[in-house]
Amino acid sequence: MRVTTASLRWLMCALLLCLGMVACKPSQSDAKEEQPLSPAAEAAQRVASPASIGVSLRGYNFTGEGVESFWVDGRYGSNLPPYGGGGKESCCVRLPFAWHEGQTMTVKWTMGWWSTPYEQRKHLSWEEQLNCCAKHRTLEKTVPVQRYEEPDGVQVFFLPNDELEIWVYDAGPQNPEHPSRRGYPVDPRPKPAE
Repeated sequence: MRVTTASLRWLMCALLLCLGMVACKPSQSDAKEEQPLSPAAEAAQRVASPASIGVSLRGYNFTGEGVESFWVDGRYGSNLPPYGGGGKESCCVRLPFAWHEGQTMTVKWTMGWWSTPYEQRKHLSWEEQLNCCAKHRTLEKTVPVQRYEEPDGVQVFFLPNDELEIWVYDAGPQNPEHPSRRGYPVDPRPKPAE
């Protein structure tokens, strides 16, 4: 069989097209696994109507533990460092256009921390560090949504003693007009000497 330049070009184009399709497909490790919805979230989703809207989701961590991941009504939020947050928004959770008495959302989250300082574990491989020194706990709570005037971004505040607050506002807590009046999370621990 004789191979021509035109058939080689056609074969190369087909090969590049196939490689491009494989490269664009998300891998299993890249995909964020959706959590099963709670009964309340399922009911809310079933009745989602023109009276509700999809809004962004953001978290703020007011604790010394890292929030490794969180979900609100089954929708993935993000991870949050100790005493930090904001930054990345996730999309989307359903929110009624009008706030109503008894409105709640279910939050599931995993907290994590290192049980050993980095200086004592830096000689270990990453896997050895995770096995020996990483601690985790997963919690779930149904939380009231604070009163809001207009549907906007949902903000989950992770507070000490595993308490949560859910606010709906268009700017972060550092904004002086934020209804929580908390300000942005501040790390109370002394800064290490340089």
